[in-house]
Amino acid sequence: MHRYIIILFFSVSFSQDYPILGSFGMLDIISWNVEQYPKHSQTNSYLTDIIDEINVDIIAFQEITNTASFNSLISSLDGNWIGYRSGGNSNYGELAYAINLEQINIISVYDILSQDEYYFGYRAPYVLEFTLQNQNYIVINNHFKCCGDDMLDLDDSWDEEYRRLIASQLLESYIEENYSLEKVIILGDLNDSISDTEPNNVFWGFIESDYFQFADYDIAFGPSSDWSYPSWPSHLDHFIITQPIFSVFNSENIETFKVDNYFPGGWSAYDSRVSDHRPMFLSLDLTSQIPGDLNGDQSIDILDVVSIVSLILEGEYDVLGDINLDGTMNVMDVVILVNSILN
Repeated sequence: MHRYIIILFFSVSFSQDYPILGSFGMLDIISWNVEQYPKHSQTNSYLTDIIDEINVDIIAFQEITNTASFNSLISSLDGNWIGYRSGGNSNYGELAYAINLEQINIISVYDILSQDEYYFGYRAPYVLEFTLQNQNYIVINNHFKCCGDDMLDLDDSWDEEYRRLIASQLLESYIEENYSLEKVIILGDLNDSISDTEPNNVFWGFIESDYFQFADYDIAFGPSSDWSYPSWPSHLDHFIITQPIFSVFNSENIETFKVDNYFPGGWSAYDSRVSDHRPMFLSLDLTSQIPGDLNGDQSIDILDVVSIVSLILEGEYDVLGDINLDGTMNVMDVVILVNSILN
């Protein structure tokens, strides 16, 4: 009888109700630092319960220290999920992805800037390229160097803020050189605040750029109760999007997922069994895309004509360029697009 009571206790504990975050027609992404994963012997049981209910497409994890446990988590999830972890079988807190293949078509997963991993806390940015609804996207998962004194020292290469500054600059340059006009989402535990004043703000290059936008800007400047790292409290986990995504982003569709509000035992239990970070959730409204607007600037012009011609010559397909929706992209789509501009 005692054994059955224990089994009943655990089945009730791991059957908590969590909100459904994702929805049809959206690209739904979670960024989640799962501290020193697995933090507890039952961490996977809790994560499985949460992930099975929230209905998202991609989860970018930070601090995955155990490959076997991570693989076990992926295999336990409902539906068709696949997992990728950087760093091979190392026991370092690596970056990882859990991807729901129901809508996502994976192109490639790889590291970038490995030669500069010192500035990234020895965790090179981890890239996921994929397509959704015939649109290409790039997600770059990061875990910047932690700690520091909130003061940026440009003369000290060991300074934590300096390393985060250089990491930010390297990422910005890499995207501008390699992913120009691509739909890029930078995310992860960036270990610093975007609300710092310019002299100490490691993200200033992103902030003052017209090509990048912090999707969680309002959260960072809002009440501390909405921040991702309650223990300090501070807001360290961010999403940065590039200009081609601006048109499908709405500030109402990003939030700090206060999973501890639904977790059995509340924050203290969540902190001891899963993580000291709350996950961040971003949803992009793909239904708001305009046919013919291939660069996502919310207007149809000659730049879109150039894009559609290039795609046709390269034999590639983009649903936004299939103006007559006949399942192919050809000269007829170009003619229709040009006529729409002229008229």
